[in-house]
Amino acid sequence: MTYEIISALRVQEPGLQFYNGIHVSPRKIMSLKPFSYRELLDEEVRVKLLADIDTLDLSIKFVDHLINGYSISNETIPSFHKVFGLKLSFNRNNDVKKTTPDNLLVDLEEALDNLRSESSRGIVLIAMKDLPTHVYKRSKIKSMMAYSGLHLRTQFIKKKTIESYAGTKGYVYLLLNVATAVYAKIGGTPWKLSRSILSTKGLILGISFSRRRDKLSDKEMIYYGAIQILDRYGEHLDTQIRMFIASPKELASKGLFVPYDKLKSILDEVIKRYGKVPQIVIHKSAPIVDEEIKAVREIVEKYSDERYPVFYVFAHVKTNTIYRAYDISAGDYSIQRGLMLLRSNKSSKWIQYIMFTTGRLYRTVSERGKLGTPRPLELA
Repeated sequence: MTYEIISALRVQEPGLQFYNGIHVSPRKIMSLKPFSYRELLDEEVRVKLLADIDTLDLSIKFVDHLINGYSISNETIPSFHKVFGLKLSFNRNNDVKKTTPDNLLVDLEEALDNLRSESSRGIVLIAMKDLPTHVYKRSKIKSMMAYSGLHLRTQFIKKKTIESYAGTKGYVYLLLNVATAVYAKIGGTPWKLSRSILSTKGLILGISFSRRRDKLSDKEMIYYGAIQILDRYGEHLDTQIRMFIASPKELASKGLFVPYDKLKSILDEVIKRYGKVPQIVIHKSAPIVDEEIKAVREIVEKYSDERYPVFYVFAHVKTNTIYRAYDISAGDYSIQRGLMLLRSNKSSKWIQYIMFTTGRLYRTVSERGKLGTPRPLELA
């Protein structure tokens, strides 16, 4: 049996800065108001609903509760306007359309075009019994690429999700989660971190990919990536959807990646737009390849000098590796959220961290009936 040295440390989670104060719980948005509350106060947001015939009545009720609020067993979510300061405009006679997975893309484009002609901010809620993954991905890509410069977005919800929470306290928090997502998608800022994630001024770039691939020829494949840009407080600055082209052979050997010239162009554009910063953090959902590292190094060297050096961190974030951690000092063996393990493997060129983002909160112990902790993030 071989043994490995693993170090442990706890990451102190920053509080959330709302309009009226700081708290650790996102649910406090109901009383403390979203961070950008005053900026969007009393603006109107149009809502369109696309639903299949099995989900239609249920989804109309859901939108009604989203707009007007809902109470059950001492749990209450106030109206959308009272919490977020925005007015959701929805007419069940004009803003509802039946759809199917086969017709969804066409119906979605029509709904978004209508919103664009009617309002500066809008959301299309899509509620369906069954939504094939490829249709979901194509719908998201289509809406973000075509309307990226506008505050028009989509929000998906499945019939079984609504049904599983209906009549329980959890339904209130489902409504709150969807309401918060809607607020963020139409340009609002629900909250900011109360302190900086980075020790100095910097930018955070997150790169993720769609599984959708389109074949151009036997030698070329098209695939899509999203680049999300955050400031050092975790506030969303911009999201870009990009199309990339690579050979099937490259994708088979490298996985999904941002080609060298494309990544250089993206980083160059980001720095010119937001200014030179001393630190850039890039995290990616797929493995990091050599040409990506080369592109980042060249951009860093371009903007660095002895007086003002620029540093970078490049991290691969994995969510599909199962690790379990147990705290023998807790009654249910569950660890506290924020535990981070460092694997000190000298033979690897990567430093590997295992970050547990769920678990006990605020030093409390709750009997959950399960040992350990759900799947963490693996950072390399």
